Amino acid sequence: MFSGKLVLFVLGWIVVTVFIKPSVGARMTFKAGDCTYNRSTFSNFSIQIIKTKVLMDMILVTTLRQGLKAHLSFEFRISKGKPYQSVYQHDMNYCALIKGSQESIYRRWFTSMLKVGNFATSCPIREGYYYMHGWTLDANNVPSFLYLGDYRIGGSFFYGRFKKQFYSPLLECSVEAVLN
Repeated sequence: MFSGKLVLFVLGWIVVTVFIKPSVGARMTFKAGDCTYNRSTFSNFSIQIIKTKVLMDMILVTTLRQGLKAHLSFEFRISKGKPYQSVYQHDMNYCALIKGSQESIYRRWFTSMLKVGNFATSCPIREGYYYMHGWTLDANNVPSFLYLGDYRIGGSFFYGRFKKQFYSPLLECSVEAVLN
C-alpha cells in the first residue's frame, strides 16, 4: 500500500515539474488592477497598470491605527479559460510589517515600493495623500514556489479577522499578472 502511494506521488511530481515550470529568475508582468474602498476611510483610491508598472494614488481621510491587518492571496491558472486555483494566502499585522521588525518577502516588497512611493513607515498612519508610481516586482523578489503562468493577486486591509464575523474591509484590490 505504501509503495502504491509513493508511485502516485512520484508520478504526480513528475507531471507538475514537466508541465509547470518553477519561477526561478522569472519576471512578474502586471496586466490590470482594480480596487474597491471604504469611502469613510479613503476619499479616493485609484490603481492603474501602465507599461506593466503599478501606479496607485490614494487620499486617506481617517487615521489608521494599530491592529491594521492585511490579507494577501495568490491564485494561479496554467492557461486562459481555465479557472484560477488558490496557491497561497497569508494574513499579517500590517503595522508590524511596515515597522520593519522582521525581515520577510513582504518587507522586501514594501521596501521596494518605498523607492517609488511615499507610504507611511509607522503606525498610526495619518490622513493624507499617498502614492506609488511605477512599481514592478523584480525577479529577485518573486517567490520561488510560484510557477510560470497567469495570476490573480488579491490584497485586503481590515481590522479584526479576515472574512469572519464583523469583517469590514477598508480596501480590497485585485491585480492580474503573468509570471514569465
